[in-house]
Amino acid sequence: MKIGAFGYPGENLALVSAMVAELGACGAEQTVCLGGLVWSGRKSQEDPSPPATVLRWLRSQNIATLANDSDRQVAGWRLQSLAMTTGYVRRNVRRFLSVITREEGEWINARPASLAIDDVLCCADVLTMDAQYPVPLSRANASRLFKVMKQRIALFPSANGPELLVRKQEDSVIEPGPFQDIEEELESPKIAAVIGGISGYPALQANVSWAAVVDTTARRLQLICLDAKTMKSVPEKGRMLALRGAFRWHEPAE
Repeated sequence: MKIGAFGYPGENLALVSAMVAELGACGAEQTVCLGGLVWSGRKSQEDPSPPATVLRWLRSQNIATLANDSDRQVAGWRLQSLAMTTGYVRRNVRRFLSVITREEGEWINARPASLAIDDVLCCADVLTMDAQYPVPLSRANASRLFKVMKQRIALFPSANGPELLVRKQEDSVIEPGPFQDIEEELESPKIAAVIGGISGYPALQANVSWAAVVDTTARRLQLICLDAKTMKSVPEKGRMLALRGAFRWHEPAE
């Protein structure tokens, strides 16, 4: 079986539905949204769909959905009627809060941070210190991840697009590196992959959306790249960006 995965869906329903359709066309029999429902990064333009449109569509399509720390924090604000918020809250987050119902806030809070399907571990980008599957993938976090994950591959979303493959070799060497192509052979005993998402913010990738298809035996990973304006597959552009992408081994500051 093949699994399609994406994160950071934003509020562009046409683009999200186009990505889900592309994943299906590439053989995905199950689709997972890796969280990032409350997107608060930079944007090149206003979201074309009203707040919570994508959230409601994901639910209507029964797409398995994860939640990260930010998703749960904002859902908690809704459940507490903003009583616990302090400081500045981004305008788009306030708009999201103004339209979600209490039941939708409870649904977000109930989303898991990870979902295991055979040899594939789908993860939200959980940043808390007590996270079982933590990101960013510093050397320490990667070591910790490979000690506890029982699957062959863990997939994480990133608003920046596909950034990093971390491989654990037979001799326990942990080897980080960039994606080399649009399709990767997964020959190592264990792999962690940051695969990207639909809402991207760097100038290089602002108009490109990313997802991935992986077989449940975790032997091959295929990156899916859509032009965010035309909503058409652009595998050549995806290959170029995967090859040019900056190496992002996240080490903590000294």
